Amino acid sequence: MSSLKSLESEYPIIDSNFHKFCASHAIFTVEDFLLNDVYVLVAFAECQSNSKELKQGITQVLSIIDSLHPPWMNGVDLLTDAQRNKQVLSTGCEGLDLLLGGGLHEGQLTELVGPSSSGKTQVGYLLVMADWL
Repeated sequence: MSSLKSLESEYPIIDSNFHKFCASHAIFTVEDFLLNDVYVLVAFAECQSNSKELKQGITQVLSIIDSLHPPWMNGVDLLTDAQRNKQVLSTGCEGLDLLLGGGLHEGQLTELVGPSSSGKTQVGYLLVMADWL
């Protein structure tokens, strides 16, 4: 994980005073920063003489972290996205597609079971041909 020291050249608010403050709370990397409670850090920063600069440094590190990850999504958004972006491969057989909820779904394993000579291999061939054509 990236050290907080590496951010100093690009972000001047993250200076040696900020590093000393973070080091006093055993924060040396961005990962250490994420593992700490931000509200507690802000409360400790408010007790310092340079609290304004320390709080700006905390805000700056949080801003850097926020810019590096994809936007947050709640469960409903994730489900909608998954349903919208998943492809369904038609089997070429209406009845089988109906049983499978539209066909074979991307990212899902579909198992064919049945007694010997019940047509499992034939269905497999049908699926391969439907995909190939």
